[in-house]
Amino acid sequence: LTMLMRSFLSNTSRRSSRSMLGVGNRSISTGTDLTKTIYTSLQLARPWYNNDTEGSNLAEDNAQTMTTLFAGKTVAMFGVPAPFTGTCTHAHFPPYQQNASAFKAVGVDTILCYSVSDPYAMHGWATSMENNFDDITFVADTGAVWAKEQDLMADYAAVSLSVRSQRFSMLVQNGIVKSFHLVKDNAEKDATVLLEDATKLFEATTSSK
Repeated sequence: LTMLMRSFLSNTSRRSSRSMLGVGNRSISTGTDLTKTIYTSLQLARPWYNNDTEGSNLAEDNAQTMTTLFAGKTVAMFGVPAPFTGTCTHAHFPPYQQNASAFKAVGVDTILCYSVSDPYAMHGWATSMENNFDDITFVADTGAVWAKEQDLMADYAAVSLSVRSQRFSMLVQNGIVKSFHLVKDNAEKDATVLLEDATKLFEATTSSK
């Protein structure tokens, strides 16, 4: 019964995702300049501050624009449907954590973990996985605004998660998307795929100098 339920929920999620995607209309693709085409900001993951001395809880003080996140640097970004969920926690995130040094070695300045969530849940999730915030930065898309704008929505209502983002990854150099992947299966292999993209970009960049 458990296996049947899992199969049902998985198939329901896939059907719902397909119905919301608007295939062929995705805003992000190879060559997209994120700093010039996207004006929505994301929220930096953080704990809830109890006073102004600890920090600000205001969204405007923690907004991360596309220019802030991507301009003048090489960024490996991966998106997960939700914090604290099974595949995201046990399959998608760990290889990025394990390969953080390898990404840095091939010229990646920042690794970003994105999800439709609030910044406090993202911080709590990252902390629970013993994330080193110097290695991987967590950002939250509150209200799924960014996901909707990029046509990356997925409906996970069948598992009580409502509208979220599809699972994806992309390599961005100075705001320009160099590679983009929708991760349908084998989330545990995504970091390896993006690391290969980063390695090829690094080799191409260094050989041209």
